[in-house]
Amino acid sequence: MKEWNTWDSQTKASMGARRFFLVLAMLLFVSVLAAGCRYTAAPAELLEKPSIGDEMERLTAAILKALPRYSKLMLPHSDDYREAIRLLDLDGDGEQEALVTYYNEYSAPEVVVLKQSENGWRQWVMIEQPMARDIAWIKLQDLDSSGWLELLVGWVGSIESPNVLEVYSFQSKAERNDKGRLKLKPVQSIPYQLAATGDLDGDGYPEIAVISASARSGESEPASYFLTIYSWAPGNITIKDTFQLPEGVHSFERMLLGQVANGVQGLVLEGGTGAHSMLTYMYAWEGGALQMVYPSRIVGLDDGGFSDRPTKSGDMNSDGIIELNRTREAPGNDEVPYSEMLYINDWIQWDGLEQSFTKVAEQFMDTTYGLELDIPDEWRNRYTMAKPPKTSYGIATFYYYKDKEIKEELATLYVVPNRQWPGVESVWREEKRPYKVLATNSGNMIIVSFARNAPDSLNDDQKNEYNAMLKAQDRFSDLLAIKND
Repeated sequence: MKEWNTWDSQTKASMGARRFFLVLAMLLFVSVLAAGCRYTAAPAELLEKPSIGDEMERLTAAILKALPRYSKLMLPHSDDYREAIRLLDLDGDGEQEALVTYYNEYSAPEVVVLKQSENGWRQWVMIEQPMARDIAWIKLQDLDSSGWLELLVGWVGSIESPNVLEVYSFQSKAERNDKGRLKLKPVQSIPYQLAATGDLDGDGYPEIAVISASARSGESEPASYFLTIYSWAPGNITIKDTFQLPEGVHSFERMLLGQVANGVQGLVLEGGTGAHSMLTYMYAWEGGALQMVYPSRIVGLDDGGFSDRPTKSGDMNSDGIIELNRTREAPGNDEVPYSEMLYINDWIQWDGLEQSFTKVAEQFMDTTYGLELDIPDEWRNRYTMAKPPKTSYGIATFYYYKDKEIKEELATLYVVPNRQWPGVESVWREEKRPYKVLATNSGNMIIVSFARNAPDSLNDDQKNEYNAMLKAQDRFSDLLAIKND
């Protein structure tokens, strides 16, 4: 990626128009990369002059003026936004401010905020952390319902300094740094590995949840992790709860705050334990503190929260409640090597009682192409999966499966590159293979091919089950989702 360099005033005066469209093109490029999309327009379309309003042109010019020479826009590793320039009302006055994240001329991360005035956009404050080399996380949230947004920045430390979470209030008085720029100081600095915000206790105000790690005494000794819950009052942070997390996690990768059951607030943690394996923990807010729900209370789920595959829990059915993602090997594949194994993703939801989780969905998930296929209800407990030959463009073959004795091919899911489709289609027509195009995405066609009829080897009851499973092809398009994260 080419850097977006800021130029001196003499160069700006002579090359303003060219600079403007260069900046705009870079903003578009950064946004497309962040969204995980692929821009496939023809070259002539790419060279078209972008359409932009006068106000955005004035903002672009103000950003160029505010940023140091040789700086470049950047995106934090994790963020609610998909742009390096965020337009939002920080102080509740009804006017949007512009918050910009970038690397300065020394490749150190910084944040600058521009505010609108009668004379146009002007720099308001800047935010820096001299010991940081990157920004891992940014969150803008009104923590006290004052109408002002607070800014949380997770700075990535250098080799000599730890990662630190800093909380900034735009109601604080800014001070000038050694370069004469107005700088906002943090209200609080907290060592951290992972952070999230959400209303844990149901009082209508978000809390800040932070995972921190103790220092290792040796390279071979795993770190101990601690979870601390902070509450915010204007200009002040207090601890509501803190405790050590279970051992066994090399590093925590995800933390979700929200409803863990109907009417029950809590959080879910996921951390890696090896190359692919993960541990999952669920906590509920009870009696003024967090109490572990999963895996400690659950009967019938004896995995101890462990999965030998990556998991990514979340609200998968948009009901406002976090579901746990658990994986299991597709049955009947005992001799299949790990690299060729396909997994069923179960989504389970806590009912808020002591010992009960309910399965709300099963999915086949392919991370290479971002495919998520909801398994039809009539397939449950009657199917398995296996990888088809790589030369076929197939990614999963589904089978009618009964107790290891019966395994009959039902359907195959394919991902065929657009440029290869004419040749593939020609072969399939000669074979008289039935197929249905489900979707197109990123230069590929997602296709399913179902069997025509139940095999003659099945008895009448089995044929009835098989034919009932075949009927799912009518709604297969609705069962498939594509995630481009």
